[in-house]
Amino acid sequence: MHEVTLMRTNHGREGSDWRLLIVMACTLVVVTGCTRQVVMPTGNLWQATGQQEQKTPVVSVLRVEDAITNPEQQKDSKSLGQDISHWGIVGPVPVMHETNLYAADRDRAEVVRDGVTAILTKMGLPAIARTETTLDQMRALPEGHLVLHVKLRSFEITNNLSLRILLIANAGHLRKLNAHVVMDCQLFQPSVATPLWQGTIEGKAEWDAGDYGDMNIAQNVKWNEERSTVVREAIEDAVGNLIAESGLRQLSAKLQGEAHVRMLEKVQDRETSGDLQGTLALYMQTYRSAMGLEQTTSAVAGIARILRKMPSKPALPEEARRFGVQASVLAKAQQYDKAIALYEKALDVAPWWAEGHFNRALILADQNKFPWAIAGMKRYLNLAPDAPDARAAQDKIYEWELKVK
Repeated sequence: MHEVTLMRTNHGREGSDWRLLIVMACTLVVVTGCTRQVVMPTGNLWQATGQQEQKTPVVSVLRVEDAITNPEQQKDSKSLGQDISHWGIVGPVPVMHETNLYAADRDRAEVVRDGVTAILTKMGLPAIARTETTLDQMRALPEGHLVLHVKLRSFEITNNLSLRILLIANAGHLRKLNAHVVMDCQLFQPSVATPLWQGTIEGKAEWDAGDYGDMNIAQNVKWNEERSTVVREAIEDAVGNLIAESGLRQLSAKLQGEAHVRMLEKVQDRETSGDLQGTLALYMQTYRSAMGLEQTTSAVAGIARILRKMPSKPALPEEARRFGVQASVLAKAQQYDKAIALYEKALDVAPWWAEGHFNRALILADQNKFPWAIAGMKRYLNLAPDAPDARAAQDKIYEWELKVK
């Protein structure tokens, strides 16, 4: 009996000690738990690639409407969600935890608009971000243009926890970030209130922290920059799904083609009337709104034909000359993408400038962009068929055609 009584007494003490441990552990959760805001820098996420021949936007992206329903995210227009990023337990009892509040460095709706615009352009559909919010403000856009309205339904960044068994504790900490964006999208023609297409689009992305899991991530600049790519990749995935589900590429090409045909009909009517100056102005407008190599080259061919009928060629505007000089300086400094962009600006002002087409074609070839270089050199020959270097220019085309294959 004495031994039994002693055992009961010890058992009671163990139970009391265990309950005390639980209370202490729960207290530690409060003491060691913390919340940290993780800001996602977005300034360098949307960088243009510079490889696109078509420079005239064909899609306008309206200001994105923030329609997120998460009550916590509604309080902060920069919020991108939250999750536990680091935790540990002793046995079954939590002893510490960290919560990350993910946020963009600006309004998430602005990030989405800029991202959609940049990614559409990168994918061959030149786009421009607008500050306008309604379709009524877009009626002055040219024929063949499209307007995209986006309503942001959800944008959340969370993480996956990987478990590590330590000697005295089980711990989990941030290894991967997951981003998930949901958007309601509508495509319009500027003068039509009924959407050509509408639907809900999702985009997902995952970023693996890799070796950064063992570092002080709050003070690691490289971590801050690299983890922000999950934002870009989620939006990029969503834009890819948008293009696929809406048929945006085919729709834009169809509308642009129809608009180009209508413009050519106007040009031909003006040319038939004998108004050479008016015809040249319309061809210049056709050049600026052309989509792709074929339409642009066709417009230049029309300009060349009208110029041959005119008693004298128009003088090169000072603005075009300025762009051309600056482009030449940048090309010598091997800043080729900037040089190409400035030549494009010069040719928008004066698409009949043969030397501009020639110089731009040479730079494009140096960048191994041979289809665009060939088209540019053909425009040069159209505009200056009797130039002293016409034979050399045609030989360059033959050389570049071999490299395209």
